[in-house]
Amino acid sequence: MKITFFGVRGSTPCAGLEHGQYGGHTSCVMAEAGDHIIIFDAGSGIYDASRIALDNPSKKIFLFFSHVHLDHIMGLPFFAPVWRSDFTVNIFAGSLAAYGGIQSFLSKTFIEPLFPVSFSNFPANIICQDFKPGTVLEISDSLTINTAQLNHPNGAIGYRLNYKDSSVCYVTDTEHLLDKKDDNILGLIKDSDLLIYDSSYADDNFAQYKGWGHSTWQEGIRLAQEGNVKKVAIFHHDPSNTDDKMAAIEKKATDQWSSAFIARQGQVVEV
Repeated sequence: MKITFFGVRGSTPCAGLEHGQYGGHTSCVMAEAGDHIIIFDAGSGIYDASRIALDNPSKKIFLFFSHVHLDHIMGLPFFAPVWRSDFTVNIFAGSLAAYGGIQSFLSKTFIEPLFPVSFSNFPANIICQDFKPGTVLEISDSLTINTAQLNHPNGAIGYRLNYKDSSVCYVTDTEHLLDKKDDNILGLIKDSDLLIYDSSYADDNFAQYKGWGHSTWQEGIRLAQEGNVKKVAIFHHDPSNTDDKMAAIEKKATDQWSSAFIARQGQVVEV
């Protein structure tokens, strides 16, 4: 699989030279697995994912929402395939049951006056599917998606993408507990090749943000090590973390574990 980080920032896009090295787009990660295009979240970064998605010969996109807070959905109307009638965009969500499901939510969100074209009028063949956390989604004979409940306000879902003998886990917008590890996450990530983990904060400032639904880069490393994960990508960077702050985190993280790295916008990882 080829993994591309199109958006690595949390909460809000960040412009300016002080965010240029690590990137300012909000959450969007693409996996290319054979002729499958799988995208996790539609933050502002999904705009840049359009060029690869449009070249896919199958003209099928599989988009999985961790949840639908604004920073994870804001880019959807600017994703080129939704404006192509020859494309099928399959949208999955597992945290919207209490809100009428993903199709109802998107139909109520992307509508005037927020956006001039309603979601129901996007030209692509858009298929929305809700699922219960813990469901295993079968995309094809060679590709499955495991799901797990995360700890975030209004709910969120973690994913494990399994393709042939490789596996990538996307676990963002979750708050860990100080006294124990999250069994949902450990079960999801066990023996995987790559964990992409919510690392908005650090252990030394985590207490200031209790209840906000985010975690730390140190906890990402701890989970990866306990779960026998090969590599961990530090992800969902706090918008206040300038390039200088990110460079300092990168040095601390790689010193602590050589298999940790900072996810940067535009970065490509082969799994």
